[in-house]
Amino acid sequence: MTMRHITKLRFPGPYSVQYEESERPEGARLGEREVLVETHYSLISPGTELALYTGTHIDLPNPANRFAKFPFHPGYSTVGEVVEAGANSGFERGDRVFTAGHHASHEVLEAADDLVVRLPEGLRPELALFGRIAEISMTSVLLSRVREGDYVAVLGMGLVGNLAAQLFAQRGAIPISIDVVPERLELAKQTGIAHVVLSGGEGGTAALREDVHRITGGKDPDIVVEASGVPELVITALELCRQLGQVILLGSTRGLVTLNVYDLIHRKGISMTGAHASLKGIEGLPTSGELYREVLGMIQNGALCVEPFITHRLPSTEAKLAYELLLHHKNRACGVILDWRRRG
Repeated sequence: MTMRHITKLRFPGPYSVQYEESERPEGARLGEREVLVETHYSLISPGTELALYTGTHIDLPNPANRFAKFPFHPGYSTVGEVVEAGANSGFERGDRVFTAGHHASHEVLEAADDLVVRLPEGLRPELALFGRIAEISMTSVLLSRVREGDYVAVLGMGLVGNLAAQLFAQRGAIPISIDVVPERLELAKQTGIAHVVLSGGEGGTAALREDVHRITGGKDPDIVVEASGVPELVITALELCRQLGQVILLGSTRGLVTLNVYDLIHRKGISMTGAHASLKGIEGLPTSGELYREVLGMIQNGALCVEPFITHRLPSTEAKLAYELLLHHKNRACGVILDWRRRG
C-alpha cells in the first residue's frame, strides 16, 4: 500500500521546535465532510505563536485554558491543494484552498466554513495566507463605533495592527500608525497608510500626543486600537484616547495591567472593548468563514495590500530559524512563510 509521509511542527516546550513524522495510507477512509489537504505554504503568526514559542502566553498556567498548553502544535494559516475529499465535503481533488490548519505537510480537516475555504480564482497563494491575519484584525472593526472621518490610532504595526489600520481606512476612517520600529512604519507607508508616528522616545504619552495632534489638528483620536499585546500600552491607549472615545484591545496582552480606572476610564467616559479573535458568529457577528471570504476578496481586488509584508520565504525544515528571526529581528522580519515543497 502506498503511504503518504506527513510532517507536522510541534513545540514540546519553550524555545523548542520538533518535527513529528508519521505515515498515512493513500486512500485511507475520510469522513464524509473531511478533506486531506497537502500544504504548499504556511504563515507564522508573530503574535500568538511567538508567545507560545517563548512560553510567555498569559494562559499557559491557566488550567481552564486547553489551547495554550505544551506540547503545542502551532499554525493557523495555510494554503494548499485538496488531495483527497470526502463524498459530502463540497471539495474535489485538485481544489486550491486556504485553511486554518497547522504547520504541517498534510492535514485532515473538517470541510466546514471556518476551516477550509476555496481560493478565489487568480489569487496568489502566498498572498492568501494573510487572510487569516486580516480576519483577526477585522474583529476590531466589527466591534468598533467607527464613523467616516474618525481618527483611529493603532498602537503596533505588526501584521495585525497594519491590517487593522487598512480595514479602518476601508470604513472611511483616518488611521494613524504608531510603532517603535521605524522599518514597520515604512512598511505601513508601503501598504497605503499615510500617517505614521515613531514612538518610544523621550516624553512618553505627552510627546506621542503632540505628534498625533500634528496630524489631527490638535484633536485626540476618536478610537485607539492596542494591537501589540504590550501590557503598558493599554495605559497609553487610554491616555491617548479622547473623552467619550473608544479603546479597542486587539492584541492579546502578554501580562497583567495595573491602571487608574478612575482617571483613565471613569472620568473620561471611555468605552473599552475586547476584540479577541474568537468572537465570531455570535450576537450577529459574521462567522470566520464569512470573513475569510470577504478579506480574501479584498486581497484579490487590491483593497488590502499584503505583498509588502512578505520578508522571508524559508523551507519548512527551517522553522526554528523562522521563529528566531521574528523574535530577535523585528526590524526586518514580518511576514515569514514556510514553504512545504522545499525541505532545505
